[in-house]
Amino acid sequence: MLELESLTVAAGDFRLRDVNLRVSPGECHAVLGPSGSGKSTLLDAVLGVRAPERGRIRLDGEDLLALPIERRGLGYVPQRLALFPHLTVRDNLAYSARARGIRPAEFRLPVERLVEATGLGALLDRWPDTLSGGERQRVGLVRALASQPRLVLLDEPFTALNESLRRELWWLLRELREQRGLTVLLVTHDLTEAYFLADRISILLDGRVVQQGDKESVYGRPAAPEVAHFLGVETLQLGRIIAAKDGLVMVEVGRAQLTALAPNGATEHVLVSIRGEDVTLLRDGAAETSSARNRLAARVVAVRPGSPLLCVELDAGFPLFAFITRPACEDLELRPGERVTACIKAPAVHLIPQSAPRGTVGPSR
Repeated sequence: MLELESLTVAAGDFRLRDVNLRVSPGECHAVLGPSGSGKSTLLDAVLGVRAPERGRIRLDGEDLLALPIERRGLGYVPQRLALFPHLTVRDNLAYSARARGIRPAEFRLPVERLVEATGLGALLDRWPDTLSGGERQRVGLVRALASQPRLVLLDEPFTALNESLRRELWWLLRELREQRGLTVLLVTHDLTEAYFLADRISILLDGRVVQQGDKESVYGRPAAPEVAHFLGVETLQLGRIIAAKDGLVMVEVGRAQLTALAPNGATEHVLVSIRGEDVTLLRDGAAETSSARNRLAARVVAVRPGSPLLCVELDAGFPLFAFITRPACEDLELRPGERVTACIKAPAVHLIPQSAPRGTVGPSR
């Protein structure tokens, strides 16, 4: 288990502040945040290339701060892979194990198995500058795993690749993690990547962890407005709780009213957060069969192209966004000006407590 306790790290004028984080054995934990939030600074501290001002870093109960880099038992895949240009692929793969003093007889078989799993067998005698981007990424990943590390650190390793290649490598990494029980700390700005690879997520903004939890709860229930904005929640609108009963509340949003689960930390003013995939669009007759508590009369404002889902902008008494498949859009004959019913289940209406109204909130798209 990796444990960070009250970790504070300075990098020039920037400061990573009081980070607490745990990565359980066999887990992939993603630290998600925009550029400049402190993600790479966090990895630098775990690696040992940047000393913390205060705090603790332990791996399997051992104090990493007392160990030099080569004795920490870490595998590392940086954003810029830094393969050695004067070494063949074969020698690049062997480098990390040799640097840690592991004898060839001990790492040869694990490397052979990794080469087979990643399809690098035909590339072993090639030079790095003759490889494609995807091939270099595979080499970097195998090199990091060759020494059989206790923990693998990934610093946005797939950012420079095209979408199809990135997804191919996501599957490869997930398969390797499941086969080998790898413990992984991933830093990324890509929500899709984090959601696909990670079990748990920490949101890092301006040097502070502002929310942690399993990926479903973080994605669906952002704890603060800045988290919702970063996660790209499609509908964010100010609301006011006007009634409460039996764990449910009635919220006034624009010209409409919504039923939602009562939020923790009751306040009158809230920020209403609704994911586009949680909005179902139906024609009026079909809407009566919906079990959703919220059934809003809405007018289509615009239909925006997207892949694989279209984004439908609605006026439902407040600006509301829904994701819908192209065939469903055609079946409903959705065009600007058309009338539909927007159905939203109460648990999908997430309320973020606010101390007071702070002006209008536009869509995060």
